[in-house]
Amino acid sequence: MATMTLSKARKAKGLTAYALAQAVGVNRSTISRLERGLRLPMHDTAVRLEKVLGCDLKFSARRVSA
Repeated sequence: MATMTLSKARKAKGLTAYALAQAVGVNRSTISRLERGLRLPMHDTAVRLEKVLGCDLKFSARRVSA
């Protein structure tokens, strides 16, 4: 299984952020924050994302200065 970023995997499947959020059971804003690196997913969310998208995902969080 290939490793991809969430954004690339979602687009490769032809899904909108809203459609992916519904399939995984999270808010669209959560998908947006994950794609922008503003938060990391909980383990169960990461597992559901990988199952829906059919690939291993790479997550990284940006350091946000206060």
